[in-house]
Amino acid sequence: MKQLIADTNAAVDFMRGDSAALQRYRTGWTILLSTHVLGELFFGAFASNRIDENLAVIDDLAKTWRVIAPTTDTGRFYGRLRAREGASLSPSKLNDLWIAALCIEHDLPLLTNDRGFDRIPALRVIHW
Repeated sequence: MKQLIADTNAAVDFMRGDSAALQRYRTGWTILLSTHVLGELFFGAFASNRIDENLAVIDDLAKTWRVIAPTTDTGRFYGRLRAREGASLSPSKLNDLWIAALCIEHDLPLLTNDRGFDRIPALRVIHW
């Protein structure tokens, strides 16, 4: 079975129920959710006006998709990426390097609409 990691924007679209992209990948693909994306989703929920409702949706998503956590190797890939890319990134984009590092470590594509990932050469990106 093919696997991919969903970026935050893909996960949000899926949770809203309006993601044509994720509909294409629902069958035949296992969608993984990085702990960094999960953290970004929880941040969005706690910063919203509908905290309980949003937390419930995220909890359901985390039960539906397999959550994948970083390892020591992920940290190594992150360090390499940050040394190369970090100087030109805003602090808000540092989580993106963790997400990219996880994809690179596991040789998995990233489903995203964030064109910032395109500049990471070792990362396979799927846009919709």
